[in-house]
Amino acid sequence: MKKVLLPLILLFSLNSINSQENYKSLLIEYMTAQGQFETFNATIDQMGTMMGVTIKDEDREEFTNDVMGSLIELLVPVYQKHFTVEDLKDAIQMYKTPIGKKISEKTPIIAQETMQASMQWGMELSQKMQKYLE
Repeated sequence: MKKVLLPLILLFSLNSINSQENYKSLLIEYMTAQGQFETFNATIDQMGTMMGVTIKDEDREEFTNDVMGSLIELLVPVYQKHFTVEDLKDAIQMYKTPIGKKISEKTPIIAQETMQASMQWGMELSQKMQKYLE
C-alpha cells in the first residue's frame, strides 16, 4: 500500500507545482498585456522620488525583477480565487484587440492621474470630516 501511495502523492505534488507554475506564467502574460507592470514601475519610481531614493541603472533590472517576482508570488493565489486559466487566456486575447491595446497603454497614465486626484480628494474629504469633530 505504501509503495502505491508514495508515488501517487509525489505525482500529485509535482502536477500541482507544474500547474501553479503554468498559472504564474499565464498571470505574468496577462499582467503584461494589461499594462500592469508599467503601472507598477511608475509606482516604484514615484515612491523612490517621495523617499529620495535613486536606483542606479545597473541595479534597476535586478531590483525590478526582485520586487515584481515577490509581487507575482503574492498575487497568484489572489487571482486564482477569482479567475480560471481560461478566464486569463480570454482576457489576454481581449488585450490583443485595438481597444484592449488602448486600455493597456492608457492604464499606467490613468493610474498616475487617479492617484493624484485621489490625494486631492483625500485632503478635501479630511477637511470636510474635520467639521464633524467640532
